[in-house]
Amino acid sequence: MIDQSTSLRSFTAVLAAVAFLAVGVAGCGGGSSSGGSADGGDPGTSQTLNMVTVNWIEGMAFTYAQEKILEDSLGMTVDVKEVQGGGIAFKSVADQERDYFNEAWLPTTHKEPWNETKGDADKLGYMYKGTSVGLTVPAYMDITSVTELSEVREGLEGEINGIESGAAVNDQTRQILENNGIEGFDVVPASGPATWQALESAINNQEPIVVTGWYPHWKWGSYDLKYLEGAQTGQSPVFGAPEDVFKIVDSEFTEEFPKDAVCFLKVSEVNDAQIESLMDTFRNRGDMGKSAAAAQWVENNPDVINGWMDQTEECVASDGPVQTLPDDATYSREQGA
Repeated sequence: MIDQSTSLRSFTAVLAAVAFLAVGVAGCGGGSSSGGSADGGDPGTSQTLNMVTVNWIEGMAFTYAQEKILEDSLGMTVDVKEVQGGGIAFKSVADQERDYFNEAWLPTTHKEPWNETKGDADKLGYMYKGTSVGLTVPAYMDITSVTELSEVREGLEGEINGIESGAAVNDQTRQILENNGIEGFDVVPASGPATWQALESAINNQEPIVVTGWYPHWKWGSYDLKYLEGAQTGQSPVFGAPEDVFKIVDSEFTEEFPKDAVCFLKVSEVNDAQIESLMDTFRNRGDMGKSAAAAQWVENNPDVINGWMDQTEECVASDGPVQTLPDDATYSREQGA
C-alpha cells in the first residue's frame, strides 16, 4: 500500500477546491470493481460499497455524510438504499445484500433483529454513545408520569403516535402500557415524518399528544419536550439502561474492502453537537437533495472531518486487519451512564 497520509490530510483542501462543485446522487453505485482506494488502496479489495439506511434522520443523515467522504476522499463508489424498518436493514446486511448499516440501537431496542442476524454480522464500531428512549410529550402537558395517561385518554382520543409498523419502540410502548395496567390506548404506527408532523401540529395548537421518542433526534432541539416518568430509559426494564448506536457490517467486511475505507467507517463517530448540526442541515435543506445536504455539512465542518481523518490514519497504520467489536460490546453501560 502506498502512503495514504498525504491523501487523507489533504482531504479538506481537496473538498473545498474541487469535490463540492459536483453533487453526487444517492444510489450511484455501479458494478463491483477491485483495486482499493483513490491512492492505490489494497489490491483485490472491492471499491463498491452498498449501504442501507432507514428513514430515521440521525442515521440517514450520517449515512449520506459518510457516503460523500468515502467517494470524494477515499475513491469508493457507494450505493445507499433506504428501507422501511430496522429489521429489514439488519437482514440485508446479514444476507450480504448490503454491506453496512450505521444505526443499530443495542443492547435493548434492536435486541431481536440483532439476535437473529449476529451470526452473519459484526459490530464494526460506535456511531453514537449514550442514547435514551421513551414516551414523549410536550412540556405544556400537565402529566409527568406514564401512570397518569388514563387521565388524558379522552384528549388523546386513545392514541399514542408510534413510528413505522414493526418498530421495536412501538412494541416497547405496548409493553409499558400493559405493565402499568393502562387500557384503552392504541399505538398507531406511521412513518417517522408523519409522526413528527403530527407532533408539530399538536404543539402549534397546544393540543395533547404522546409520541414514541428517542435521543439523538432533532425534535429535542426544536420543541420543549419531556419524557414521561416510568416510561423511559433507565426507569423501566422495557427500555433498559442507556444504549449505544452501533455500525453493523457483514462478517466478511473488514477483509472485503480497502483498509482506509474500513477504518474510516469504524472511527467516524458523532457527539451531541455534531449529530444535532447534521440533523439540522437535513431538516432545513429545502429542495436540496440528501447528498447535497451531506456535502454542505461536510464542507462546513472541516474540524470534524479532519478529526476523523486523523483517526483513520492511525487505524490504517496499525498492523493486521481492522478488528470488529465483540457481540456484547457496550460503552454506556460499562461507564455507568
